[in-house]
Amino acid sequence: MKGYKFKLEALLKIRKLKEEQCKMELGRLQVQISQHKNRIEENQKSVQTSYDSHEVAMGEGITGQEVRFHPYFVAGKMAAIKQHQEEIHRLESIVEERTQELAQLRAKVKVLDKMKEKEKDIYKKELEKKQYQDIEEQVQNWKQYLK
Repeated sequence: MKGYKFKLEALLKIRKLKEEQCKMELGRLQVQISQHKNRIEENQKSVQTSYDSHEVAMGEGITGQEVRFHPYFVAGKMAAIKQHQEEIHRLESIVEERTQELAQLRAKVKVLDKMKEKEKDIYKKELEKKQYQDIEEQVQNWKQYLK
């Protein structure tokens, strides 16, 4: 709308930008959580495969070195799984914080948007009133001209 300028437009843009940044960070965190979950699944499959191959090897004959190595391999994979789970927990707590922050940012943007709409409506009404008065003035002038 021509002539209308919201006084707090710059603040509104900044708050919308912060909201978008928060959304992007939440998305990035969700991707990281998903990656850690995939790594946990991979490690669990690796452990299961290791157990299965170890059982087969025990039936066919296996060297002492291979027997000694297996527990270390499984322990290493379990430690990696635990590490990924701890990282997921840490990331989920950050996601919770960012979600609360996003809710606050959305509320602030919503307040400014409502304020902007309210001021825009007031501006429209004042403009319409002024236009109506101008038309009335012109009609009055026209009536006087015709007399």
